[in-house]
Amino acid sequence: MISRFLADNSSIPSALPILMDAALKGAVLVLVAAAAAYLLRRRSASSRHAVWTAAVIGHLAIPALVLILPAWRMPVLPPAPWATTAPSLANSGAPVVATIQTPAPEAAKNASGSAPSTPDAKSELQNPGGSSPSSSAPPTTVAPRTRPGIIPVLAAIWLAGALLVLLRLAIGTWRVGQLAREGARVEDGMWLSLAQRLANRLGVTRPLILLRGDRLAVPVTWGIVYPAVLLPEDSDSWTEERKRFVLVHEMAHVKRFDALTQLLAQFALAVFWFDPLVWIAAHQMRVEREHACDDYVLRDGTAPSLYAGELLEMVRSIGTPTHDRAAPAFAALAMARRSEFEGRMLAILDPRLDRQTMKKRGTLMTAVIVAFLTLPLAALRPFQQPINETQKLSVQSGEFPASFKVSFNEAPAAPAAPAPKPPVVPQAGTTVSQATRWSCEAYPLGTSLQGTSTHIDSHNSGNSQILNLLISTQGRCTEAAISGKAVYSDDETHVAQLPPGGFARFRERTSFFDRAVSIVPVGDGSLSYTATSDGRTVPFDAPMVAWLGRLLPQVLREAAINVPERVARYRAQGGVPAVLQQISQIQSSSAKRAHYEELIKNGPMLSEADAERIAQQAAGELKSSGDLSAVLQMLPIKSVQNSRTRGAIAEALSRIASSGDKSTTLQVMAPNADPAMLLVLAKAAEDIQSSGDKANFLITTAAEYLANSNESLKTAYFRTAATLQSSGDMANVLISAVPYGHANPGIALLVVETSKGLASSGDAANVLISLASERVLSPNTTRATLAAITRTLTMASSGDRANVLISFSSRDLLSTPELRDAFTSAALALPSEGDQANVLASAARRK
Repeated sequence: MISRFLADNSSIPSALPILMDAALKGAVLVLVAAAAAYLLRRRSASSRHAVWTAAVIGHLAIPALVLILPAWRMPVLPPAPWATTAPSLANSGAPVVATIQTPAPEAAKNASGSAPSTPDAKSELQNPGGSSPSSSAPPTTVAPRTRPGIIPVLAAIWLAGALLVLLRLAIGTWRVGQLAREGARVEDGMWLSLAQRLANRLGVTRPLILLRGDRLAVPVTWGIVYPAVLLPEDSDSWTEERKRFVLVHEMAHVKRFDALTQLLAQFALAVFWFDPLVWIAAHQMRVEREHACDDYVLRDGTAPSLYAGELLEMVRSIGTPTHDRAAPAFAALAMARRSEFEGRMLAILDPRLDRQTMKKRGTLMTAVIVAFLTLPLAALRPFQQPINETQKLSVQSGEFPASFKVSFNEAPAAPAAPAPKPPVVPQAGTTVSQATRWSCEAYPLGTSLQGTSTHIDSHNSGNSQILNLLISTQGRCTEAAISGKAVYSDDETHVAQLPPGGFARFRERTSFFDRAVSIVPVGDGSLSYTATSDGRTVPFDAPMVAWLGRLLPQVLREAAINVPERVARYRAQGGVPAVLQQISQIQSSSAKRAHYEELIKNGPMLSEADAERIAQQAAGELKSSGDLSAVLQMLPIKSVQNSRTRGAIAEALSRIASSGDKSTTLQVMAPNADPAMLLVLAKAAEDIQSSGDKANFLITTAAEYLANSNESLKTAYFRTAATLQSSGDMANVLISAVPYGHANPGIALLVVETSKGLASSGDAANVLISLASERVLSPNTTRATLAAITRTLTMASSGDRANVLISFSSRDLLSTPELRDAFTSAALALPSEGDQANVLASAARRK
């Protein structure tokens, strides 16, 4: 069954050589990280954690980079054992398979002017000036030798190991989710107030959810976007000091994005489970992560001896009848574990250690250093390429690149024009096809073509370039294959130069004709053309030259070749409208985008009329949300100043279907936009379907809308916030808007009014408490304070309502008889008598 699965999924065995190559290169990263961590043994734990994390992430990125980056060949090692049985890496310069059909005997004889002299294909290739292959030579196909068996077996073993690691992660994640589902949300005002103060002090901006778990031994943190902390059931009996340092430790995990790095480490283990160095690096990440969070606690003022003693008590409670549950280490971040405790104790009690956090500059430098190591390692090809029989049979005549592997088969006889012995070029009936290239053969002569499709495959690394293109429109099919860095005439109507070993072929097929031309360089640097029409060789005369002159510009446009030169030429001839007219003829969305970007980025500054034309045409032509988003992001804000241009931008924004692309576009366009444009962006944001993407836009652009006295901008901002479907996302947006209430008291009232759309009492409580804790509500903001007190009457949870009222009374906000009466009424309206007593008692203590 595994063999059949691997046979049906051939990409798995073919990926194994890439993984082996990445494992060897990743070992270099891990060893460098180990050396760096040793040199940093007297520095902070956060710096060592950054080193190990960068090594693991770099290791995980190497397989993808191998496929993306151009090959850097330095063949100092013998051929790798696994390379002889599997395909070579992408962009590695591996040969491209091609097929040449030789003419039938009569045609070959007429074309060469002499009888065939030898059936040996190899000798013919090595002597391009000789005669054509013998007609009696049987069809011969040269195929590379392979060693079957070992690669599928190894691939099956790797796949089984990867699935086991991922299964372990999935089960651990399910267990953590079960703990969360069984836990109760913490609604105690003391916990919430402490958490809010510590979050402000540590700079934690993401909302943190506090839960209480049954029979849990130690606090546990998980979650990347919406982190949560699960506290033991007896956490209410903890001392104030323990509560504080527990929250500091867990918030340090949140601030440092430890859940994300832990997840990436688990993915690295799944991919490279066979590599012990990856396991060592992941373990060191976990150890240094806990040391770094301990440093946060000690820097916050907790005595090392007290902290060590409290941790020891937590560890001792693990496994007892009342604390017999724990979250798996690979799926969540537990505060303490027995297996790692001894090293943590020594680090906590060592007064000589550096306990500073990693600054942004240090993090950036670490990332840059690892990138400088990872990118060359990924591009490096240190192994010699194995030579097989097919590569030995290479074409030396100049018709094809030396990397092409060929086989010879007979083709039907066809007439050929007499000519002296030229270099070997495609003769009558010759066709060239590549295994990885699309072909117009799917549309036989006479077929009525329907619909439109575009296929482009381009690889460009330095002086090497391979292009395969197929464009099918109604009634027409265009095909092109180019190997080598070609040079074209200024008007792009003909090929001016091909490198030695280069090759170009262009073909156009309609319901009425089938024309093609093949171009190869000859020894003196000139080009040799072989033209066919409806399968017959014809002279490359004036009509064929004119046909190629019409076809070639289209091919170059669709392949996005020579875009800067083309845009500059047409802009000089007819301005922006001339360039837009050329773009309108392009079928490929990515090619259109390349031309739009060149038009916007370079050349003279766009006028408002030009910006309007670009926005209108791009909105109508670019079907890809990503391409349309990229074009709009590049429009200079100085060119979007009148109502017509803003209207065109608004229409274009409405055509972006992807919530993520639209949110990103709005975030890029908002800075430095004038108020009228900001109103357009806010209106466009209302249509974003994803609450998360809409919230990201509002949080990112809060300063643009709320940091000035423009009432229209504030109204538009909160109107957009009110359209958020997610209660959590709306709460995050409102909390991010609260600090702007210091300069503009009216924002507090808008926050309270918008909070009425929050479905969750907990989210509403967090918003109202933040108004008080940030001192935006004050004895002078009586109207906003009264609205906030009245807002509590519509909240479902008695505990949440009580927490808000206690927060208000503790900050002396009840400055007028009207506020005190409203507060008393809200307190007496609480469903829980216990909550009523707590609220009234807190108010009495402030008198």
